[in-house]
Amino acid sequence: MKYITILDFEVSRVFQYKIKKGNGEYGYGDDYARWLGELGHNLSNCEWMIHEEPRVITTNHKAYQ
Repeated sequence: MKYITILDFEVSRVFQYKIKKGNGEYGYGDDYARWLGELGHNLSNCEWMIHEEPRVITTNHKAYQ
């Protein structure tokens, strides 16, 4: 299973979606960009990446304590 994580600066939120066949899986970057636009993201104010690990690391590293 693959996931796509979006840093949406316009709404100051992080979104994560499962990528399923039919919404860009095995496609190209333009397929994902179109799909994210359809979900309401303004891609001129977003950064995104595709990955296989769904976990988001939220713990503080010792260096930042």
